[in-house]
Amino acid sequence: MLELKDLTGTKDHYEATIVSPQFEGLSRVAQHQAVYRALGELMKGPVHALALHTFTPSSYAKRRIG
Repeated sequence: MLELKDLTGTKDHYEATIVSPQFEGLSRVAQHQAVYRALGELMKGPVHALALHTFTPSSYAKRRIG
């Protein structure tokens, strides 16, 4: 699941919530590094700021219940 919000309307400051089973067993830092790797060159140009919220499916489900 990916939820993306343009925080300023300028298409360069975003907030993203990403839920992926690929995050299983990874620390929060490693999860964020994986996202930055996937974005690659976008982080050097069009995207100026990105607030990340990353979850495994189970941690996201617990968040929504609790």
